[in-house]
Amino acid sequence: MLQIGSLVDNKYKILSEVGHGGMSVVYLAINERANKTWAVKEIRKDGVCDFEAVKQGLVVETDMLKKLNHQFLPSIIDVIDTEDSFLIVMDYIEGKSLNSVLKSGGAQPQDLVVKWGIQLCDVLGYLHSREPAIIYRDMKPANVMLRPNGDITLIDFGTAREFKNRAMVEDTTCLGTRGYAAPEQFGGRGQTDARTDIYCLGATLYHLITGHSPAEPPYEIKPLSYWDPSFYGSGIEQIIAKCCQQDPEHRYQSCAELMYDLENVHSLDLVTQRKRTQKWAAFVASAVMFGVGLLGVVGFSVAKNAAMTESYDYYISQAEMTTGAENFGTFVDYIKRAIDVDPGGHRAYDVLLSRIEEDGKFSADTEWSPLLECLNDEGEGRNQANDEYLKDSDTDGYADIQFRVGKLLFLMSEGNDADLRRSVGYFNKALNEGGMLDSQDQDVLQKANIASSLATIGSSLESLTAGSNMYTDQEYEFADLFEDLNMLVSNYSIDSMGGRQYGIALYNRVAAMMVRYSSEFRNDGISIDAITQLLDTLEGALTQVNSTLTDSESRHGFPELISNALRNVATARNNINALAGGVG
Repeated sequence: MLQIGSLVDNKYKILSEVGHGGMSVVYLAINERANKTWAVKEIRKDGVCDFEAVKQGLVVETDMLKKLNHQFLPSIIDVIDTEDSFLIVMDYIEGKSLNSVLKSGGAQPQDLVVKWGIQLCDVLGYLHSREPAIIYRDMKPANVMLRPNGDITLIDFGTAREFKNRAMVEDTTCLGTRGYAAPEQFGGRGQTDARTDIYCLGATLYHLITGHSPAEPPYEIKPLSYWDPSFYGSGIEQIIAKCCQQDPEHRYQSCAELMYDLENVHSLDLVTQRKRTQKWAAFVASAVMFGVGLLGVVGFSVAKNAAMTESYDYYISQAEMTTGAENFGTFVDYIKRAIDVDPGGHRAYDVLLSRIEEDGKFSADTEWSPLLECLNDEGEGRNQANDEYLKDSDTDGYADIQFRVGKLLFLMSEGNDADLRRSVGYFNKALNEGGMLDSQDQDVLQKANIASSLATIGSSLESLTAGSNMYTDQEYEFADLFEDLNMLVSNYSIDSMGGRQYGIALYNRVAAMMVRYSSEFRNDGISIDAITQLLDTLEGALTQVNSTLTDSESRHGFPELISNALRNVATARNNINALAGGVG
């Protein structure tokens, strides 16, 4: 280690230690002849396992910084390679890191955060404009110094790199800090570019303005209004949400674009506020002008409904932009907020179910509980479940939601008897309380027929299973079950079930029942030929659909769903062949 009072390179007198990290120590030094203070960063060779590799990175960092000249970047003055250590002499940045500011003061005022954000956009934009562009990749509060004059300086370029236009996806490795790092920094998800720094900056601004670190479990960037409702609909909430989109295409595409919105953040606030103000002003003006109680009530109702619609639409739009399995909890939070605003609105339930349905699987562990909460919870000040409000305001929407929940349980769950029985209640709600049976719409009547068939099967399985050794005494026998399954496959193609994933799930469920009840079907008089014909139909339809899958369906795991269904068909065929041979 350098000694206090020692002279480095006959120029720099070491005054004090000002900081240290895992492999380096930073000292305050003075060039007495020039009467100028500098920071001296010492990396000792005996304190680093692979010093040559570290040195190479330091040379890249210092060479990069030597080429740069920006008011918010430190300047490199000298690089000294001694026998014991590698020394970097640079500008001494008086002040403290924004991480220290957060530790001592917590969440920072919006105006300060916006000011720092604009300055960081300025310096990042400068880096991105170099030839080739420099991608910083490790933006976080610890790497931003706050000077006594209120300006910032960006430090520590250890992970920065020059952008390569022809780089492959594999070019990117996991460099950066978890929580602040963009998804593409973890390898295999695309090359890091300017939009990577925009994500990291958004995460940094999020930490500064909320006081909640995205680098701590559960490593999520929630809407600002989750922590402070006063941020709801604000410009800064919109800006940070856009910065931190998982897909780089949905973020700001340049620092200049982001800086413009930060400079006009209050105008973004006013876009929302102005609409509300105009609505409420119209109500107040009407009440004052006419002085009529009835008109006041009508005006109040109109204004209130308009504001509710705006809030509802905002939460839905935020939910739709929140993608990825890792963000499912945040997605559900937005859906719940929309339902709290208007439990009688069909759209929130539709968006929730569409997200659950898209991969053709229904997880009891992660999806059933939030779905139940959205349907059954009673909001503050209300005395009935959310879906009851939906039934009162939109009977057709209510029927659609109940029908889809029933299909999730019957077709997309793991298929245990409890889920199949549970589905019956939802099908019956769709048929009776949702009015499906009385509809004149042919599409609705088709859904009603599907719901009736699945409800019949689901309600009969328990008695069938319990009485499998004396099935001839059952009112609903295994022969009836086979005929119902055969009817479903004959009447409804994979593409006619309200989404291919449901059609594939139906055919898989039928195949699974053929595996489970092959002996019972034979014992109840169903011929080998009839069973084989049904299995042939299942196999042919699944194989045909597998050859016509879209790229989106492939990404959502449809090939795996079809593969599972075909395995069930093959197993059922083996069972039947064994029975035909007298083995069963």
